[in-house]
Amino acid sequence: MLSTRLQYGLKYWRLAIHLVFKTKHFGVNNLWWAKQPSAIGWQWYEIIWGILTVMPIVRNYQSLKVRSCLGWMPEAECIALGFKSGTRS
Repeated sequence: MLSTRLQYGLKYWRLAIHLVFKTKHFGVNNLWWAKQPSAIGWQWYEIIWGILTVMPIVRNYQSLKVRSCLGWMPEAECIALGFKSGTRS
């Protein structure tokens, strides 16, 4: 599972940075600069505050895991990354 996460992370590293650090442009449609800024984007000082206090970054990662299983990626990929179990409850 760790190798699957690493491969996925290498493939979509821009999107991961965008979602964890909540950048305004980096990662939107996986482009460096997009015409429309992200609705969830933080200002530069909010990103620095998040890095210094750590907890907002941890919560953003948790949010990334939840959002990934709500239809932002195929269910098979979500299960392969270990964000969701393969059995239905």
